[in-house]
Amino acid sequence: MDSTLRTGTGSSPRATAPRTAPRPLLATARRQLLATDVLVFGFLVMLLAWIGLSQLAPAARLYAYEPGFAWAELPPATLALQLTGYGLVYVVLQRLGVRHHALAAANLARPAWLSAANIAYVLSPIAIIPFVFNLLGAFMAGVSGVPGAHLHPDFDAAVHYDRAATYWDLWLKQADVALFGVYPPQWMRQFQTPWLTGVMMVCYLAYYVSPLVAIVPQLRARNWPVVRRISAVYAACLLTTYFGYLAIPATGPRFEGGMQAWLPAEPGWFGAQWWAHVINDAEIIRWDAFPSGHVAVALVTLVLALRYHRRAGLVYLPFVAGLVVATVFLGYHYATDVVFGFVFAAFTFVVLEPAIRWWESAWYSRPTSPSAP
Repeated sequence: MDSTLRTGTGSSPRATAPRTAPRPLLATARRQLLATDVLVFGFLVMLLAWIGLSQLAPAARLYAYEPGFAWAELPPATLALQLTGYGLVYVVLQRLGVRHHALAAANLARPAWLSAANIAYVLSPIAIIPFVFNLLGAFMAGVSGVPGAHLHPDFDAAVHYDRAATYWDLWLKQADVALFGVYPPQWMRQFQTPWLTGVMMVCYLAYYVSPLVAIVPQLRARNWPVVRRISAVYAACLLTTYFGYLAIPATGPRFEGGMQAWLPAEPGWFGAQWWAHVINDAEIIRWDAFPSGHVAVALVTLVLALRYHRRAGLVYLPFVAGLVVATVFLGYHYATDVVFGFVFAAFTFVVLEPAIRWWESAWYSRPTSPSAP
């Protein structure tokens, strides 16, 4: 029996190779971008698009332009160029990192140079995101807008306000008093002693090593799925706080009198006053009080460390406990900022981490082809 199907003309149809259905755009994106990439690229693209829109429609701002903040501005072209530069550096590292993770997911050997590039890629958000953070002040002053303190009905022209003081500083001070019955940053000053101020500063500085606390033990173990997840959750929390800064720009309790007015009368142990000056001089953006990113990120880091490397988490725990108090004790944040720092940390685990897990589940749904990651 002739097994060849025949057409009506008696000729055999031409054999055709099976076709692979095109991969949907979202599925392709999930195979080419890790969750951290989506966060970093998404935030950069949003800022660049907003800069472009501001040139076409100057009214596309959250707040009206305030000439008093011109000192913080950068020319739009300069701002866009710097953001683009960070994006291009990240693209190079990202392509190498994805290649490494594709080989790792397929259980294939990775050359030493690619492994080194992958470590640079995994750690790059720790460096690149703070660089972007330092440009937010210029972005807010020139693009999204910052409301001046004089717009608040309780503005007092006789008071010495920091040049970065905003409408929201006065409102957040009032919120502190309404919620707690006292103004916590001012109330805590009665407990300042050299040793306690020094301890509080050490706890406050512990924030700056937070990304390493959770991720370094996993890097040493080469546990790449967990490394990626920690990196993404850290970036998600940090970038989410940046949206808080854009929406509610505030400079913190130092808006009254500047940082000098909030330094302790007696020098604190461990070089507390020196560190206060270093932080103040290094900080380019001045509207990063709400929410407390220190609290949000430190809490997220603590949970991740306790989850994946309990010993590291337990060592970090007392520093985080002290940091929660130190942010207010040292005059960097309102107590309201700290409360919302907890809220942002909870949002990270309730909403953002499940989304990150789903995005990267594509890497484990089937074996990864190293030739087409």
